[in-house]
Amino acid sequence: MDSGITSGLIGGLVAVIIGTIITKSTKKKVTNGELKHGVFLLVLAIACLTLSLLAAWVGLYDNDVQPKTGDLVAVLGLFSGFGIAALACFAEYFKVKGRFNDSSIEFHTPWTGAKKEHWDDLISAKFNTSMYWYTLHFKSGNKVRLSSYLLGHGEVLELLKSRGFDL
Repeated sequence: MDSGITSGLIGGLVAVIIGTIITKSTKKKVTNGELKHGVFLLVLAIACLTLSLLAAWVGLYDNDVQPKTGDLVAVLGLFSGFGIAALACFAEYFKVKGRFNDSSIEFHTPWTGAKKEHWDDLISAKFNTSMYWYTLHFKSGNKVRLSSYLLGHGEVLELLKSRGFDL
């Protein structure tokens, strides 16, 4: 088997293992009604930013890259991809937050804005396996999507189970 395929498979396996460990530990974390991201997402954002800057440095200072169009396109792709991922991770870490109690949830993301809903208005709660988040659908039509990487999401799940929702 090609070493590129092997390293890709190993990298994918390591990513799945790390993701599983992180989500299990965040589910157990007690935050007393607060929803926020843990340090994992900040570390991921810094790693993506570092890789993006490394790609930019290689593109500017490595003389072998500049004359080869294919290499330049690859470096620009790495710079752009990791840069966008870094921005998204920083936005998630610093801007996604919420609070909840026995009667309501307040949640804010840079992607969908602020939402405040009462648990009595909750219509459905489902787990999205492809995105690894919980979708809470309310009578108002609002949807709150709680990532499995959010600290405090385990407490929300327990609250939902106590209200009769099966997750």
